[in-house]
Amino acid sequence: MLSASSSRQGMRVARGQSTLIPSVRPASFRSSCRAPARLVTAAAGKVQKVNGEELEVFIQERDRPLIVDFFATWCGPCVLLAKELEEVAETLGDEVRVLKLDVDENQQLSSQLRIEGLPTMVFIPKDATKPALRTEGLMKAVQIIEIVRKELS
Repeated sequence: MLSASSSRQGMRVARGQSTLIPSVRPASFRSSCRAPARLVTAAAGKVQKVNGEELEVFIQERDRPLIVDFFATWCGPCVLLAKELEEVAETLGDEVRVLKLDVDENQQLSSQLRIEGLPTMVFIPKDATKPALRTEGLMKAVQIIEIVRKELS
């Protein structure tokens, strides 16, 4: 699934650009999470805020592609991206699940995954054999929808 290490260690991703990350779960993933595993229930097509444990459950039980937005409440571009992700969720509905993870509330996991620039999005395909796609920086809803439809289907 998500990985804290790869052959591209130390390489920063240019804003608006994307890179593939391997689909390997870090061994210490579960120990980095704060709350017990539970699923967040929300209406289909809505953006859902999750913690590390909930993210793990969504990744393991995914029945559609996932978009995971790593954000901070103090980050201006993150606030703007939230509006774009609402539009993506509204447009794509049940085609994709959009999740948000606050890096300040999940510092250890964010560190393990080398979340350095905000906002960072990770696009996780439904097919577990395909690698996840990672982007940094603000993107428009149309660009996000294009990634989902071209890269994750």
